[in-house]
Amino acid sequence: MRTLYTPSLRRSLSVLVLAGIPLTSAWAGYDEGVSAYQRGRHDVALKEFGDAAARGDARAQRSLGLMHERGEGVPRDPAVAADWYRKAIAQGLTSAQYNLAFVTQAPPAGASATTQLATSRP
Repeated sequence: MRTLYTPSLRRSLSVLVLAGIPLTSAWAGYDEGVSAYQRGRHDVALKEFGDAAARGDARAQRSLGLMHERGEGVPRDPAVAADWYRKAIAQGLTSAQYNLAFVTQAPPAGASATTQLATSRP
């Protein structure tokens, strides 16, 4: 009787399993960042999003943009937020275009309350 699990099949399966490990760990930083953000731990969220963004995670780049736009855990800085949104867009995350539109369309200094309301995020 012939066995289904030959040494070459086992070796191939091992390679496939090991090849998938970096993919799952690449998302771990983003997921941990979301969890920390939801708990109000902005310092941890910034670190996790930063690590994931450095690995090219567009969702993490957008999240960093949001945190800089809102001033959560960092000083509020629309220019830095716009840079993060542009990086996410370059990675193919089209939803970051919406964020970029709002952060780059800030009302001029001393604008009326009506203008500020019209250009604010919903």
